[in-house]
Amino acid sequence: MLVTFLLVVYGLVMAYSASAAQAYFEHGSSFYMFGRQVAWVCIGVGAMYVLSRVDYAWFRKAAVPLAGLALAGLLLVLVPGIGSVINGARRWIYLGGQGLQPSEFAKLAAVVLVAALIVKRPQEVLNLKGFLRLVGIGIVPAAALIMLEPDLGTTLVLVTAVVAVLVAGGAPLRYLFGLIAVGFFAVLALIAVEPYRLERLVTFLDPWKDPQGSGFQATQSLISIASGRVFGVGLGNSVQKFGFLPEQTTDMITGIIGEELGLIGLLVLLALYAALAWACFRIALNCKDLFGKLLATGITAIIIGQACINVGAALGLLPLTGVPLPLVSLGGTSMLVVLAGLGIVLNIATNRRSHIAVSAQRRDRSAGSRGDRRSPPAGARRRG
Repeated sequence: MLVTFLLVVYGLVMAYSASAAQAYFEHGSSFYMFGRQVAWVCIGVGAMYVLSRVDYAWFRKAAVPLAGLALAGLLLVLVPGIGSVINGARRWIYLGGQGLQPSEFAKLAAVVLVAALIVKRPQEVLNLKGFLRLVGIGIVPAAALIMLEPDLGTTLVLVTAVVAVLVAGGAPLRYLFGLIAVGFFAVLALIAVEPYRLERLVTFLDPWKDPQGSGFQATQSLISIASGRVFGVGLGNSVQKFGFLPEQTTDMITGIIGEELGLIGLLVLLALYAALAWACFRIALNCKDLFGKLLATGITAIIIGQACINVGAALGLLPLTGVPLPLVSLGGTSMLVVLAGLGIVLNIATNRRSHIAVSAQRRDRSAGSRGDRRSPPAGARRRG
């Protein structure tokens, strides 16, 4: 809770700093975007509190309906007149002037679904047929619909989270490496068939080849971070946010952080994410209930995986994919889903079930051994 609070406060400070200029020029008030973000934080904290009081075992029963609702949202966003097109992508449904992104809910629903399926039949993840079934149900439908938006970054986060659940569920390494290999070639194929993705890959390899064209966003992000040096130019003193760095409040907010707070600010940010990962994975490791363990692992992978992709893109270590920085970037749906997910993790940490239950595998083994003791073979009884 402490690390989450610190990240939210860190994000609100940087969200105001990064958005003040744009909000003033577009809406006449430098607090316009900040105010909306504060409202979403309040909604998200409310969701986190409620879900921290709801027994996480409920999600196991609701896994299929939740997945169905998530897929329905992904289908609706593709319908002209319902889904809104922004920057060439159809990812948002606007309700009451506020955009909702169904793909954010789909990530959480996929984790819940795969965790529930593994708990129902724990041995399936150990054989190839069962492993492929889990991948086919948990990844393929949602990933295919998200790619139609198109949104490669969110697809990668979803796949990362589900793979983390499969790892925690005990999937053999050979199956996981095979899935990673197939995924790698699938990503290359998706990049090859879309000119803008191919352009992003070429830009990633050499952003300075066309700094005023395809490499503009990548080079401006690097310029922002380099300008900050060690201690930054000072909070609120960024030059790049005045129209130089595209998407400075969402995908590229890391660049503004590097410019205003310098290397120290970036290290503090990374330390907070590392602390959050440590706390959440510790909860997953200590949980004795298999479903709780898998759920906590998947939710943590969503947050930390997305943070790694965002920071890596801003630093030029990964191609640009367009995912927000969890708990820091502007974005209502992302803030709501991340805080709701952390609420579930809090319930797993404090739920009595997490400390007394055993996994299905251990239960089966112990039941078998007890059965042997209770009912020895007839011959053995005679010999005794």
